[in-house]
Amino acid sequence: MHTPNAWQRLTHLNWHQLRLSWCCQAQCPMTGSSCCDYVEAGGGLIAVQPDAKLAPLCGLTGVKDVTGDGYLCVWAGAAGAEGIAGGALQFHAALHHYQLREAEAVAYLCSREGVASQTPAVTYRRLGRGAIATWCYDLAQSIVYTRQGPPARAGVEADGLEGVRACDMFVDFVDLDRIHLPQGDEQQRLLVNLLNEVSTTPLPRLWYFPANADSLLVCTGDSHNNPAPAVDEALRRVEHFGGTMSIYYTPLPTSTVRRAMRRVRAWADEQPVLGELVPPSDVVTPYHADAWRARGHEFALHPYVEDGLEIGWARYWQQFTGLGYGEFDSTRTHRVLWHGWTDTARVQAAYAVRMNLDYYHVGPTFQRDDGAWAFGYFTGSGLPMRFVDAEGRLIDNWQQNTHLVDEQVIEMPWGANFVGSTPDEAIEIADGLIRRAVSGAYAALGAQFHFDPFAVPGAWRAGAALYRDGVLASCVENGLPILSAARWLDFSRNRAAAYFDAFSGDAESGRVSFTIQHDVAPGDLILLLPVQKNMQQLTSLQADRKQIPFKTRRVGATLYAMVALAATETAIDARYASE
Repeated sequence: MHTPNAWQRLTHLNWHQLRLSWCCQAQCPMTGSSCCDYVEAGGGLIAVQPDAKLAPLCGLTGVKDVTGDGYLCVWAGAAGAEGIAGGALQFHAALHHYQLREAEAVAYLCSREGVASQTPAVTYRRLGRGAIATWCYDLAQSIVYTRQGPPARAGVEADGLEGVRACDMFVDFVDLDRIHLPQGDEQQRLLVNLLNEVSTTPLPRLWYFPANADSLLVCTGDSHNNPAPAVDEALRRVEHFGGTMSIYYTPLPTSTVRRAMRRVRAWADEQPVLGELVPPSDVVTPYHADAWRARGHEFALHPYVEDGLEIGWARYWQQFTGLGYGEFDSTRTHRVLWHGWTDTARVQAAYAVRMNLDYYHVGPTFQRDDGAWAFGYFTGSGLPMRFVDAEGRLIDNWQQNTHLVDEQVIEMPWGANFVGSTPDEAIEIADGLIRRAVSGAYAALGAQFHFDPFAVPGAWRAGAALYRDGVLASCVENGLPILSAARWLDFSRNRAAAYFDAFSGDAESGRVSFTIQHDVAPGDLILLLPVQKNMQQLTSLQADRKQIPFKTRRVGATLYAMVALAATETAIDARYASE
């Protein structure tokens, strides 16, 4: 038996199912019987690049050829294919070649144009009362490389802009003709579809977003020592649309004496009498930071790391906390400079910063050869995920892509506007991405709305306001909550920590029961349970022994019943019956 590594853990598979695929002998470690007997008796098996001993059970014969990074296309009508994007999808892991025997192809290795070969990429086999789904490439490794970029390109300048950024790793790595699709998310949804196919009992899962939202906007803005009134004015516009925002603030470097004077000024602002006598100051004080946090916003550090990652973080952390601004949950680095493959994430995690927005859609990386610009999911995802280091260890720092970047599409005080679009054209670009997200490319869309245009006089102020308000209005129109990164992180971490216990499923009686424990706000966490399974229909659903009505949501190939979890611990009992 091989010890599971982080690549395997990242697939979020049930470990009982996963470890069967890594069994050195064809014997089930749970029952002592052969894997063949286990599957024929109704067991479900997920295999990843099976070796010569396991391949025949998967209905495959191994071939010596291997293909590196490439494309796959899901075969319409195959098991688990419903709801998955058609055409070519990129993968970034070695794909071992197999010949089909008793298995059927779910996806084939294909050309960039989507022309399928005879080499399977994903297969499915029914055997007795059970089933086997096989990945011919390492899905977990592919997802990590798709999202974080290839380790070999870390630290390499590739896009022509001064400074190494995370997006440098994606030059000629992400196919700009497929960037409109969350390619990694689609392949993970295929995994979920096939888990449902091989399981004999209905499998519960949790919806991606709070309160059953179709998608959401992670609203953030960099602030380079901008005056408090400019920041506050922008926050009130976000509040006008029902949202909250993360302010990534860079304080000016000051001496110990000047920091002390600013602390005194902050204290005076809070006093009911002195605050009226002392002339108002535009400098952001802890009083402002606390007031903004009380209104639901996040006030966090925007560090400079030009002189080095560790040096920059130590210097600006001391500056930020020394001025009394407090600690914070998320960040974006100035100029989104990126160090190593995961060095930036590691250093931030050491400061208890748990979400990073440095994977940032900016610059010529996203311009096609014909001059047209591409927008979408350059990490293959619209969802957050913890970083993984080169040894396969999870880092307690979540990658949240910044998909919508103002300086990419509208004029900024420092001369940026790579695309050269007008504010109205930029709104159309954002609106298209928002509409795709709510239509099935589900995403927490990260947005950057700089505060600087509202603090520096110039023609760009009106354009920045028009663009920001247009994007926020599109979110409201399409039902997207507008959240600060801190609020999104809180939901994401608690959702990931939710725990299923005492699971019991009986295919013959049609009964499924379990408990779920979580720390998400009441009503925000949505439980999904398949409406149909094994020719049986969900007829009764109880939460804590009370019959509850349910609505439905289709995700991929599966129609789910939805339950908003009101309590931090809920006992679920579901009954299925033949139609």
